[in-house]
Amino acid sequence: MAANQDYQYYKQGIKYYRNIHPGKLYKRNPDTTFETKTYKELLGVLNTIYVSFNSAEYYFKKVIQEYPNSQYSEDAKNKIDLLKKLYKSYANIMNSGDKIVQSDKFMSEMGLRML
Repeated sequence: MAANQDYQYYKQGIKYYRNIHPGKLYKRNPDTTFETKTYKELLGVLNTIYVSFNSAEYYFKKVIQEYPNSQYSEDAKNKIDLLKKLYKSYANIMNSGDKIVQSDKFMSEMGLRML
């Protein structure tokens, strides 16, 4: 097994975790406003997001299960908890069809902030 394997798993989890950001659902215009992506673009983004949920969880669980005393284990647990919250939000988006999601409310409920 490779040296620092716990870090390698954690780093892979972070790589996929970064794909889950709700900002990927919008295009940022040069004037700093946002607009929704096209339907075809959204399908691709949502596919990437769903694959990333599973992949991030997989790698974070590997850290927790195989390296419970790792310095990355606690953060991996926290990331899995956040993944569960985010997944519920994305499931609501997909199931609602005609529901409009208020980004400020979504960000607040998820404990996130725009940079």
